[in-house]
Amino acid sequence: MSVTPGEDERIVKELVKDRIIQEAWLTTGEYDILLVIKGEDTEEINHYVNEKIRRMEGVIRTVVTFGIQSIMHDD
Repeated sequence: MSVTPGEDERIVKELVKDRIIQEAWLTTGEYDILLVIKGEDTEEINHYVNEKIRRMEGVIRTVVTFGIQSIMHDD
């Protein structure tokens, strides 16, 4: 997601209070924040993004991508 300059830490600190947020990353590049969200289904995630994240002051743009398969290293 893209946010107003200087708002990234405030937004992340507010979002990580919600159980649906599994991880929150401050990032560099095109986007300012990366969230890993885990819900019961896509409807719950879409509702959270539309009703909570997109309505937050300082949020400029969100992009939602659904993971379809997790692949891990065999260490």
